[in-house]
Amino acid sequence: MASRTERIQEVLRGLRSASPDIIGASVVSIDGFVIASVLPSEIDEELVSGMAAAMLGVGERISSELMGAMMEQTYVRSDKGYVVLNAVGQDSVLVVLTTKDAKLGLVFIELRRACAELAKAL
Repeated sequence: MASRTERIQEVLRGLRSASPDIIGASVVSIDGFVIASVLPSEIDEELVSGMAAAMLGVGERISSELMGAMMEQTYVRSDKGYVVLNAVGQDSVLVVLTTKDAKLGLVFIELRRACAELAKAL
């Protein structure tokens, strides 16, 4: 039987292989600690987790203050690609890095599937 971390890694690898536009993925605790990741070696996973925690905090505040609801997803677009954060339960977030040409609709479909799998594994 696979460990919890192995199951999470498997979901992340599946997510990354589902689309060539997804260049990396990580599951991060709301405190900014890496739970599991499949990021390219040139990307610092600690930096990703710290930035994701900061972005999550801002996204949650904006969502609750302006919309009166819990944040489900937020993303940042740059000229090199997207960073997408998607809540996985109340204690963690899925961070996905994509290319600039990513078809976000397709990425979001894969994210939904992955988040459902991750919720079971966490």
